Amino acid sequence: MDYGKSDLADALAAEYVLGTMRGGARRRFEALLPAHVGLRRATTAWQERLLPLTEAIVPVEPSGDVWRRISDRL
Repeated sequence: MDYGKSDLADALAAEYVLGTMRGGARRRFEALLPAHVGLRRATTAWQERLLPLTEAIVPVEPSGDVWRRISDRL
């Protein structure tokens, strides 16, 4: 695959940053990052685009009941 193509790098970086890339694909993408400057640039660009959206979100502390149910499931 030609990761030097900006459209491909951008699409893969978007999936990675958004969290829709999972499992083996995510691990392969992370392994490719050190060797491909285009992938790193695209990933950084997506992170910078989306970071301001997270600042608008008010943190919500889950109730004790939620933590108990999570613990029970584990």
